[in-house]
Amino acid sequence: MNKAGGFITLHRKMTEWEWYKDANTKALFLHLLLTANFADTRFLGKLIKRGQVVTSFPSLASETGLSIQNVRTALKHLISTGEVTDKSTRQYRIITVVKYDE
Repeated sequence: MNKAGGFITLHRKMTEWEWYKDANTKALFLHLLLTANFADTRFLGKLIKRGQVVTSFPSLASETGLSIQNVRTALKHLISTGEVTDKSTRQYRIITVVKYDE
């Protein structure tokens, strides 16, 4: 949804993150950081806030090169440790990076 230019800042302390050595979970989390909205916007009449991504499992699999099952597992990891939240609808899912501003 958000394809604007710009950058994100990563702290070197990320190498101490519990999922750092899990390649799939790390890849998905970095992808979510890079594709999350940097400003509030609207999508199909719904407010999508800063730090949120409108997506689907097939889209995430295609964009990251992971299988759909690997995406599901990685997302479960990120949800279990509070990095992201996930809300799905019939047409799409909204993934929120919990501490996006940090």
